[in-house]
Amino acid sequence: MDDALLRLLVDPQSGGPLTLASGTLEEGLLSSIDGATHPIHVGIPRFTNVTTTDQRRTEETFAFKWARREAYASAGAKRLLTDWLVAKYGFADRNAMRDHFSGMRILDAGCGAGFSSSAWLDEQWHGVWVGVDISTAVDVAWERLGGFADTHFVQADLLALPFAPETFDAIFSEGVLHHTPSTEQALGALVPLLRLGGEILFYVYRRKAPMREFTDDHVRALVSKLPPNEAWEALRPVTELGRALAALQVEVDVPEVPVLGIAAGRYDVQRLIYWNFAKLFWNDDLSFEENLHVNFDWYHPRYAHRQTEDEVRSWCGDLGLEIVHFDVQESGLTVRAVRS
Repeated sequence: MDDALLRLLVDPQSGGPLTLASGTLEEGLLSSIDGATHPIHVGIPRFTNVTTTDQRRTEETFAFKWARREAYASAGAKRLLTDWLVAKYGFADRNAMRDHFSGMRILDAGCGAGFSSSAWLDEQWHGVWVGVDISTAVDVAWERLGGFADTHFVQADLLALPFAPETFDAIFSEGVLHHTPSTEQALGALVPLLRLGGEILFYVYRRKAPMREFTDDHVRALVSKLPPNEAWEALRPVTELGRALAALQVEVDVPEVPVLGIAAGRYDVQRLIYWNFAKLFWNDDLSFEENLHVNFDWYHPRYAHRQTEDEVRSWCGDLGLEIVHFDVQESGLTVRAVRS
């Protein structure tokens, strides 16, 4: 942590300024004018005393997930992420996305291990990047991105962030808002931190077919109660089933089934089941642990809300956001919008 980050921080409850009360900016204590204190550990300020019990469970899930680097950090996984992420946000390539953000003060809201930002942030980027996560995954993000100039890291709850209104030129929140008690409220908590004319970029899950929704809720109700390591193991058979179905390499012609929300078409059997009945993720380009990581990411979080396009568009309008790019996929909805 350095003075530049300290100048950006405020107390998340009072909104007042913070000062270094004791210790150093590496290991110390921040204090607000009303006496609230927040520790600094290994150079990262920790606003961890404002989370609810359910948000604590979210913290536990993502701390565990992002600590398993062997399950997501391979070159192949990074390449798939980059291609998918850059395209759905409407950029020609990763360089175009990087250049779009250059010169900005940007908040990565729910940065996790910094994996999504690493799709575009590199040594050629210039600006100020602040990564915030509710969990100790922020320490992994520091290891991944801390070597780049003007990158900063904060551990805090997305619903109680320690920044003043209109602090940021851009806010990036990839696959995070739906992991809070309310996707709409989480989006509403971020928008005031964006300057007028600034841009917010976010991705949220899309509502699926009715049987898939039922199965997702059923499995999550069982798995989310387990400690992360037990949930990881419980989802191994789910991943094995996904692999077995993909190995069939069988396609079927399916008529439209309105009561199940299935459109007519020719489907690979694994994808037919995946999109309409149960998330059994499998991609042959990833290792078994990487595929398991994706299924864990879906089923273990306490919250994983799914939204409709109309809902998201309505929220943006209510918050004074002008949508400039809206990507709709089976998996989710990707938005770029300007605060007008």
